[in-house]
Amino acid sequence: MSAELSYKTHILIGVRANGVMAVIADWPHLPSLAEVHEQIDGARGDYVAFALCTPTSIVPAGGDTEAGAGGRTPGSRRRA
Repeated sequence: MSAELSYKTHILIGVRANGVMAVIADWPHLPSLAEVHEQIDGARGDYVAFALCTPTSIVPAGGDTEAGAGGRTPGSRRRA
């Protein structure tokens, strides 16, 4: 993925039948439908679905020690 992540970023995710997801492509802008289909057509793997997503929240990966979004501290793991 590109280094800069903003609320304008769009991410194409491929989903396999077993639920495993992978980022297929990302754009710093709203991609055209042709751009999205070009990436889907070129995707390697047995994907059963694709999701074009934008971030609804951006949480830093480290640096702060105070609890952030969801009450978790950066670097902590969410438990199922």
